[in-house]
Amino acid sequence: MKLYQTYFFFLKGIVMLQLVLVFFRVDFANNALFALADALFRLSLGLFLGLYIWLFPPKGLDWEDSILISIGGFLLLADIQFKPLLRAYEERDKLFAYLQERVHALIG
Repeated sequence: MKLYQTYFFFLKGIVMLQLVLVFFRVDFANNALFALADALFRLSLGLFLGLYIWLFPPKGLDWEDSILISIGGFLLLADIQFKPLLRAYEERDKLFAYLQERVHALIG
């Protein structure tokens, strides 16, 4: 598997996790798992847009447009919310118990 295929597989996994959280109607403001998925999504997409498009602009794309797209990627990186991630790290034992409870409820 090529590196970019692995990257897109990773992004699909994060999006699927967020869809599952939406399906179970999880409270996003206080959920550590959603904060982690959101931060990983922003980090990976921000790095991709910020670095890859800037260093390797697609053919037919003007130089100014690639810089604008790269700035958008770096803005995604700057927009990551770190307070929910720190709270999630502090409450990681509750998170694992919550996940275990949800899996058991789902299985039966």
